[in-house]
Amino acid sequence: MIFIIIALALMILGIYDIFGKNEVYKKIILKSIVIFLILFLGTRGFLGWDWYFYYPSFMEKTYIYEKGYMIYTSLIGGIFKNYIFYQVVTTTIDFIALYYIFKKYCKYPIIAFAIFFSIQGLHIEVELLRNIKAIVLFLFSLKYIEERKIIPFFILNILGVLFHTSALVYMPMYFILNHRYKERFILSLFVFGSIYYLLDLKIFQTIFNMNLNIFPDILKSKIINYREVIPTSLNRGFNIFYLERAVLFFLAYNYEKNIIIKNSSYMWIFIFLFTSELSIVSLRIGILFVYGAWLVLARSIEDTKYKGALIGLIFSICFLRIYESINFPGNKINYKYENVFFNKLNYKKREKELIESKKYLKDSHGKELLIQY
Repeated sequence: MIFIIIALALMILGIYDIFGKNEVYKKIILKSIVIFLILFLGTRGFLGWDWYFYYPSFMEKTYIYEKGYMIYTSLIGGIFKNYIFYQVVTTTIDFIALYYIFKKYCKYPIIAFAIFFSIQGLHIEVELLRNIKAIVLFLFSLKYIEERKIIPFFILNILGVLFHTSALVYMPMYFILNHRYKERFILSLFVFGSIYYLLDLKIFQTIFNMNLNIFPDILKSKIINYREVIPTSLNRGFNIFYLERAVLFFLAYNYEKNIIIKNSSYMWIFIFLFTSELSIVSLRIGILFVYGAWLVLARSIEDTKYKGALIGLIFSICFLRIYESINFPGNKINYKYENVFFNKLNYKKREKELIESKKYLKDSHGKELLIQY
């Protein structure tokens, strides 16, 4: 419930950001939001799912990740070997970075934070400690796509790869995101992707089913596990997930002026439409472009005559997002918020709860599905 309350509060403050006249107050509110989110998430207890791996990785290097991330955590641990201290430091870095990014690209950065928090941002910050660094580094590199400076672009994104290897996908974006594609081509992709999704065609899944034997056993088992993250009962078709993408496509196609942001949102939409039958692709690759949704939605309010209607639509999407994600059965257990200042953190108790909640992953009502969608 607390996450829904915070999302609603951010949305209400976002309305003031849009219609309020006092720029001094707006700056104070924006900075207060950043400080609050740093303290709220930085001093959280064992929240979510992936602390189960990141906590022992930080404390004892039980799990080994990419070298950049391991060096990063070692540097923080060298100052003070305390996981809450680590969370505060890494959360501070993330939100200060987002503060400058949203101020740069959005006229209304408070509404951008509301959209971020509601649409996957909360879970990315809590669960994907390596991915968020790669995403932020890529967002800082967007200016070098605009300026056509390839060396600093690649330096930032090589650093991102050192945090999470999925950031390799960002490398060709230097040549893709700045291109002005013909509107007919983009519209055709959306129409074809919509047909593919709405009719629940599963061509890729069929291909994998037919050719699984060509893969080594260890890779075959991973493909099966990743594929089965999505429950068989979840049929694609006209649903809230598709409707959200359709709204975003309409806004990007008709109103977004920044070609890089426009193409970024297209990437997020098309990855979903064409690959949602294969959860690993939609999850690991699609999440890298979710910033396109944050920015397009926040920027779409800036110059429209229909601010009220658009705000209502965006807020409806945000509320449904945060409500549905928090109310997954597994998340009802793992997203019970505790704070180091007000609660005695109990590792063994949370470990037992997390293990118990994993039964919901069999039905795909766990982190994989909530992050993907």
